Amino acid sequence: MQYLIGSNRGGSGCRGYTLVQIMTAKNIIVIVVAFITGVLGPLSVQYMKDRAATAKMQAGIIDTNTLLNHSLFTHARTWVNLIIPQTRVNTEARKFLKIKFTYFQKALERLVRTTDFNSLSNEQLHAVISSRALSDVVVDYLAAARRAGISEKFISAFNKWHSRVVDILVSSIEANVNSTIYTTQNSKVYAILTAYDQALGATITDVEKTLKAGENGDK
Repeated sequence: MQYLIGSNRGGSGCRGYTLVQIMTAKNIIVIVVAFITGVLGPLSVQYMKDRAATAKMQAGIIDTNTLLNHSLFTHARTWVNLIIPQTRVNTEARKFLKIKFTYFQKALERLVRTTDFNSLSNEQLHAVISSRALSDVVVDYLAAARRAGISEKFISAFNKWHSRVVDILVSSIEANVNSTIYTTQNSKVYAILTAYDQALGATITDVEKTLKAGENGDK
């Protein structure tokens, strides 16, 4: 049985609505609201964050959020979650790559979140990055690689090929820290993160060289 809500009073031509029709309309409204708040809501929040970050960059403001939005972190997550799993390398090499990228990504993010770079002198900035963002991370990720079963032979061969990249990164850190063209220490860190981005990308090539050298019997 359908129940009419409203009536055609005075021949006005207004038709009545059934209870089923009203309930259906309410369900549609609920679905639309859920879509807007559940899907468009997060998208609008991200859009506003992106606009705010862009505005800061245009105004010459480089703060912690700007550093955390550096492409290095997006690239590192993409390497770990998408590219490395699809690389044509053996299991050991793939595991090694994932460990190295993950450790550097997390260490650099932690450093950016917990350090007031603008309060540091050049000497302090160089010391912090060289230790917490390089030497300490290398020790930690190699220890993790060994715990994961990565052979000493592979690690040694990789280090041989990768040493040139590390030297370039070390030089880039020093050059940017001592540069006189930047107006803030955060600006220097942004440039240094770019150098890390390039170094991580070169890791893939050096792993490939390591594997090819092993196939050819090179030592």
